[in-house]
Amino acid sequence: DTYTKADCRAVWPEANMLDIDLSKLTDVKKARNKENVSFNTPFSQYDSNSPNNKITVMGNPSLGEVRTMMIGVRNNSRGMRNAEVWVNEMRLQDYTDDGGWAARGKLDLQLSDLATVSLQGRMETAGFGGLEQRVQERSKNNTYEYSVTTNVQLGKFFPEKAKARIPMYYSYSRKKVAPKYNPLDTDMELKDALDACSTKAKRDSLENIVTSTTINSNFSISNARFDIATKKHPMPYDPANFTVSYSHSHKHVAGETTVFENDDTWKFNMGYSYSPDFKPLEPFKKIKDKSKLGWLKILKEQKFSLWPQNLTLNSDITRRYYELQERDMDNLQDKSIPMTWSQDFLWNRTMNLSWDLTGDIHLSLQTATNAEIEEPYVP
Repeated sequence: DTYTKADCRAVWPEANMLDIDLSKLTDVKKARNKENVSFNTPFSQYDSNSPNNKITVMGNPSLGEVRTMMIGVRNNSRGMRNAEVWVNEMRLQDYTDDGGWAARGKLDLQLSDLATVSLQGRMETAGFGGLEQRVQERSKNNTYEYSVTTNVQLGKFFPEKAKARIPMYYSYSRKKVAPKYNPLDTDMELKDALDACSTKAKRDSLENIVTSTTINSNFSISNARFDIATKKHPMPYDPANFTVSYSHSHKHVAGETTVFENDDTWKFNMGYSYSPDFKPLEPFKKIKDKSKLGWLKILKEQKFSLWPQNLTLNSDITRRYYELQERDMDNLQDKSIPMTWSQDFLWNRTMNLSWDLTGDIHLSLQTATNAEIEEPYVP
């Protein structure tokens, strides 16, 4: 891949400085791409400011990848010539120092005791930076980001007698990062590369490749319940003993080296907790102790509980699915790279029992069962 500038003559002593406008080089490449000329065919244009200068491009060179520069002197005459050539004070000037701007906004809404809503947005364009930062330290990307977060008490939509408590949470965020320069052609701005695309399909394909997109969404219902219980003594079948939770999180990432990356997690939980409120039995309380030493005192103070103090059952189900499709950067049309994926299905169950059989005998029982289930893969 080479850039050549032919017929560029410096006449001594009338002109002793070679001044090259680097934007002319990228303009030729942009024109070549618009005309859809093959990279293997030399493409030439004359400099409009200097008609004697012809610029030729072949392949896909990039000024952003320059590591070595070579200067040669050509003798166009047929005879031998002796010359002394000095090359010094090579410098870059008139570099791009366009500034950028940034903005951030936030809006919070309180809808009585029903819901809260929060909206946030941020935008930052290429060239934005602090006053103390140098040009090369400023941002080279255009960043657009927004998010929505809400908490809703769904129990308000039920009759008051139902005593429903259903807190719902939902959030959604999207972040898009578009570079100023095309990462596949680092000396050309992205907008120019998109304009040079000959068809809309190529333009959309290029934009999808160079633009990085991250999407996160979360939905959850935590400890949903109906606080309906028997007034005097809670019963095992009371709705207040049961709670249900559900959540789903999703993450999507796409960018230059990644066609897509999806990560989904589902969680379901069902809980049961029963705490009876019954007085313990004291069958020997009324026994009369006529002995002076109170031998029956220990027996009279004994209490027996027919019901446990607490019984808790919990069941957790978790399912996760992950997939990743990478992109072949050497051949963007090659889709033979296999997709990476993984999936898990977990089911955990626990039980806790607390029972004071007597005032001195306490029983505590804890059990747990964890299971991992393999799901068949369906391509």
